[in-house]
Amino acid sequence: MKPILDVDNLTRIHGPGCAACLDVTGPEHDTNICRHCGSVVAVAGASFRLHKGEVLGIMGESGSGKSSLVKMLYFDDKPTSGRATFHDEGQAHDLFSLNEAQQLRLRDTRMGMVYQNPSLGLNFDISAGGNIAERLLMSDELSYRVIREKATALLSRTEVPPARMDELPRNFSGGMQQRVQIARALSTGAPLLLLDEVTTGLDLSVQARILDLIMELQEVTGVSMLVVTHDLGVVRHLTTRTIVMKYGRIIESGLTDQILEDPQAAYTQQLVSSAL
Repeated sequence: MKPILDVDNLTRIHGPGCAACLDVTGPEHDTNICRHCGSVVAVAGASFRLHKGEVLGIMGESGSGKSSLVKMLYFDDKPTSGRATFHDEGQAHDLFSLNEAQQLRLRDTRMGMVYQNPSLGLNFDISAGGNIAERLLMSDELSYRVIREKATALLSRTEVPPARMDELPRNFSGGMQQRVQIARALSTGAPLLLLDEVTTGLDLSVQARILDLIMELQEVTGVSMLVVTHDLGVVRHLTTRTIVMKYGRIIESGLTDQILEDPQAAYTQQLVSSAL
């Protein structure tokens, strides 16, 4: 199976940083704050591979570094060191060697992001259809008719009534806002989708419908996904492989069934047992 994303030794340190940062932080030290310089080691030495058509979970508690990792891959934050290579349409893009214009072009056309907080992924001052149109325009689709047809089809597919296409997302429920985000992210046919705690804060019944929708869309489109979550139910429902993070480090990785049924790391065992 060919990779779509290769991540190698990705590291993000907030603060001045010092020579001791990586040596005095991490799970074995029970902290991600450097006692010498006060820097926060959000992610350290993260390496993994995402295959085409795969759904990979990134699991951990708040502060584990999972969201920081995805933010770097979507250019919302810059790494301190490390590499990430995005394989797309026969080209290998070294993500952090691209200039800003190239990065924006890639994220606007070939990647999609669905945030936990819909206000980060949607413009609440324009309509639901307008949010989709905005992304299509960035990918050089200029026909009003085509944009309108695509927006209608995407909203229908993500269970947003097309009759509400011209309403502002601020008037929608949290679950419907997430569905509009998903429609927007899928609008350009991007092969890579990043999901950051997309069901957190939603009612259980709404969570279940969102997860079923994501799974159905993945099966239909074959899009590769990175799914960030602290929820074992989300991991079990969506993913085939899972990475477990603690204090910025990857401490365990493997097939999701193996991680959940026979976790090796003590921290993973605690996460799984606490959810039972």
